[in-house]
Amino acid sequence: MLVLSEKEIQSLIHVEELIPVLEQAHIQFSTGKAVMPVRQVVPLPQIKGRITSMPAYLGESNALGMKVVTYFPENPKLGVPMILATVFLYSTETGKLLAVMDGTYITSIRTACVSAIATRALANPETPTLGILGAGVQARAHIRALCRVRKIREIKVYDLVEKSVRSLKEEVEPEVGIEIEPAKTAEEVVRDVDLLVTVTTAKEPILSADWLRPGAHINAVGSHRPDLREIDAATFKRARVVVDSREAIMAECGDILLAIKEGVITENHIYAEIGEILAGRKAGRTAANEITVYKAVGIAIQDVATARLVYEKAMERKAGTTVEI
Repeated sequence: MLVLSEKEIQSLIHVEELIPVLEQAHIQFSTGKAVMPVRQVVPLPQIKGRITSMPAYLGESNALGMKVVTYFPENPKLGVPMILATVFLYSTETGKLLAVMDGTYITSIRTACVSAIATRALANPETPTLGILGAGVQARAHIRALCRVRKIREIKVYDLVEKSVRSLKEEVEPEVGIEIEPAKTAEEVVRDVDLLVTVTTAKEPILSADWLRPGAHINAVGSHRPDLREIDAATFKRARVVVDSREAIMAECGDILLAIKEGVITENHIYAEIGEILAGRKAGRTAANEITVYKAVGIAIQDVATARLVYEKAMERKAGTTVEI
């Protein structure tokens, strides 16, 4: 069994090679060539946490695995992140455990890469101004990934915590070579951008449909629980809505579930899964002035496909630590 740390994983995979792997994973999923149940979330109030399991199998990719995520909100008091993730990869021939790897970087890069895929499929060809609501790990990952697939001239970022934006600017601006402008409000960001990313833990909408430019594309990836909500119902009503998984969205996405509960949209307003568009079964953008939204909660096929690529790279380069169990 191979054990891989976060640092080792970072050295093994890059956006350019992961994007086509994830495209194929989504095509397999949306064309019935993958097996993936909705993630199982187990609340553990006795120990003030929860544990989540995310298994998946991709037939054409020969990938079988599972991500396990724990959430302990009091961890920062102990100097430990609230969210910890581990990915397990198994042999599709014997079921033997092939690798155990840290899931932190895998989660951030796979999420951002699928947003990049959705941007190529749904956004207008020219998106010079990128806006980010939120300034955490996913904001950084999205800036890096989106700058690889689009010619971005300007980046605007807003977060409730101003020092988080300053930290992001100091870290990422020299790397991407594009000015990152801190914004004073979410509205200031949304009104000025062609391409928007929402990566927050908001429980109430942080943008209004009235702020959106005609033709804007939104990658909405922050809300992944029924009690979280970044996008207002009016935006979904106005937009062509594409998701990572219909089943997962209808089970756990507060953005969509609350808009349906309010009677603004129905489940049928979900136009397609991104895999259907990549497979050519559905069209992407149909007009330059159309508002498009890619709404994702993050699904296990992304983790397992990424883990398979990591494992192959590690075997080629003799990376990681081999352990017998």
